[in-house]
Amino acid sequence: MPDYQVKMGFGLHCGWAIEGAIGSFFKIDASYLSPNVNMASRLEAATKQYGAAILISGSLHEILSEEIKYVCREIDTVTVKGSIQPVRLFTVDLDVENMKAKPDRFLGYPIKDKRSIRDEEKKTIKAKLFGGRMTTWDIYSRDKEFKEMRKTYDKNFHKKFAEGYKKYIAGDWASAEDIFAQCLKMNANDGPSQTLKGYIGELNGTPPGDWDGYRELTDK
Repeated sequence: MPDYQVKMGFGLHCGWAIEGAIGSFFKIDASYLSPNVNMASRLEAATKQYGAAILISGSLHEILSEEIKYVCREIDTVTVKGSIQPVRLFTVDLDVENMKAKPDRFLGYPIKDKRSIRDEEKKTIKAKLFGGRMTTWDIYSRDKEFKEMRKTYDKNFHKKFAEGYKKYIAGDWASAEDIFAQCLKMNANDGPSQTLKGYIGELNGTPPGDWDGYRELTDK
């Protein structure tokens, strides 16, 4: 299949969950149940609507370090199916289209050896993180691929989008639509700008009469 690509979306949320064997006499699965699990699932599905690889809930954003919060962008406030509580949505802008695949450093290794090496690397990183000898930001700030994926997003763009988003939440949709159009001139492929501008256009530039700074995500 020429030019075939796999795209992945990640919904990130935090909260309690029940882990256990779910099912009946005929079929049992190990699973996790809770409204928080459902929320993460809804966010994962919504990555397609926003053209974003990652969607982070406001609940998770609140407990992130200041350095990680700095690279997050607030893109909407919504309610999802199964919940009436508005949720702030954030993303981390990552442009993966022009990334080049690196050669597999474990090419030719048996699967068991690959897993063993990676497990040891994970243990080393976790020990440093939980031992206070390293932070997640230390990892990201030194990662060449992370920098490469973020180079198309600059401070001027984020400032302009934040300006439009503020207008959008306040109900000044005429101004918001114009600003989002400016954002798309700066970055034509920005999914959140396309999504919010499109939503405003669907309602002819006028917020609903009961607009309270959030909307319902109708797609499941």
